[in-house]
Amino acid sequence: MSDPLTPPVLPKQVGAVRTAEPPRIGDRLRQARERRGLRIVDVAAALKIRVPILEALEREEHERLPPLVYTHGHLRTYAAYLGLDPATVVAGWALAPTHQFGADTKALRPSSGWRERLFGMRPTMIRSTRGLLAIGGLGLAVLAAAALMSLQVVRFLLPPSIAIIYPSDEVSSVRAGTLSVELKGTADANASIIINSTSGAQLATRADESGLWNIIVPLGAGRTEVVAHAVKSGTGGESSATAQRVFIVELPDKTTAEISVLAPVANLLVRDEDVPISLMTTPNSEVSITATNSGGELIATTATSDTEGRIEISIPLPAGRWTVSFTMLAPDSTLREATRTVDVSYTGVTVGVTGGLVPTWVRVWIDGHIEPSIGVSGKTISPGTRLLFSGSTRIEIRSADVASLLFTLNGRTIDGIGSSNGSETYAFLDSGRVERSSRR
Repeated sequence: MSDPLTPPVLPKQVGAVRTAEPPRIGDRLRQARERRGLRIVDVAAALKIRVPILEALEREEHERLPPLVYTHGHLRTYAAYLGLDPATVVAGWALAPTHQFGADTKALRPSSGWRERLFGMRPTMIRSTRGLLAIGGLGLAVLAAAALMSLQVVRFLLPPSIAIIYPSDEVSSVRAGTLSVELKGTADANASIIINSTSGAQLATRADESGLWNIIVPLGAGRTEVVAHAVKSGTGGESSATAQRVFIVELPDKTTAEISVLAPVANLLVRDEDVPISLMTTPNSEVSITATNSGGELIATTATSDTEGRIEISIPLPAGRWTVSFTMLAPDSTLREATRTVDVSYTGVTVGVTGGLVPTWVRVWIDGHIEPSIGVSGKTISPGTRLLFSGSTRIEIRSADVASLLFTLNGRTIDGIGSSNGSETYAFLDSGRVERSSRR
C-alpha cells in the first residue's frame, strides 16, 4: 500500500500550462499595433511616450517601467490610440500574474525528507504567527493609514493622464455639412480638459469623479485637428502627453459643386493694398477670376484650388469700383459663378513687387528712408513672393536685376522697367510716374 502522505508528482513541463491561457495584456497591445501596421517608433512619436516604455509594456517587463500610477496612465493612452478599451487593459494589467512560466521545475519537486522539513517548520511558523498577532489591530491600522496617505501624496503629485476613447479612429471622415462632433475620453478624476483645434476653437470641460469626460467640438471646412490635454485639479500640473484626433468634413457631391466666396465680402472697401481672395470649392478645380470697372477695363487671372478645395490669393486693382467675378466649370458641365463688388482707393503711393524666376536682391526707401522690414543690407525675394510697400509721395527700389521683377504702382501693372545691365534704382511717384534714381 502506498504512503498516503506521499505528495503527487508534479508534471515535468510546467510551462505547457501557457497554451491554455488567453493572450497577455502586453501581447494584446503588440498585436493591435501590428494589425494597424504601426512601428513602435512612430507610436512613440505620436503619443510622446519613450520607446523603451512602450517596449516594456508590450513585453510586460515590470522592472523597466515607471511607478504603477505612471504605468496605468501610459496604458490608457496606448490602449486608446490602438482602439482598445483603456479600462479593460488597465484592469487586465492589474490582474496579470507576477510569476514567470518556465521557472526551474526542480525547485517545485519536494525532496525525500519533505515530511521532516514540514514538521521542523512548525515552531518557526508558530513564533511568526504570534509575533504578527502581537502587533495588534491598532498597529495594522496605522500601517494601512500610512500606506494610503503615501499613495494619495504620490497621486497628488503625478501629472494627470489623458486619452480620447471616442471616436477610436485617429482620423475620421464625417458627412458634408457637419458642423460639430462629440469627443469622449478619460483622465484623472475632476481634471480640467483643455481642447484646441485648427478651426480656432479653444474649449474646456471637466472630468467627473470616475475620470470620464465629453465635449462638443466645432469643425471647420475640410480638415480639423483636435488636441486635448489635462490639468490636474489642485496642483495645476499638466499631462505629460496629449490626445489627438483628426476630422475631415467631406465636400458636397460633385454634381452640386458651388463656389463659396469667403473674401472679399460684399461692397468691401480696400485702401492701399491688394484685394484679398478666399474661395471654397471642389478640390483641384480651376477658377477664372475677372475684374471689370465702369470704364470697361478688364483684369483677369486664374487660380486652382488645393486638395481641400481652398483658394487663398490676392490681386492688385487700380483705384475705382470693380465687379469681381468667379467662374468654374462644374463636373456636370454647368457653369458656377459668384460675384462681389469692391471699392479700391489709394492715399499716397503703393508699390507691389513680385519675385521673378530666380531669387533677386532688393533695397527699398520710402519717402527717403530705408524701409525697416528690408533693412540697410537689403533682402532677397524668392520666386513668386509678393511684397507691398506704401508711402506718402515716393518709393525707391534698387535691385541687381530689376527687369526680372514684376511691379505694380497703385494697383496698376508697370512694364518695361530695368535694363538687366547691373544694379539699378527706380523711383515710383504718387503721380503715377516711374523714373530712374541715383540712390544707392
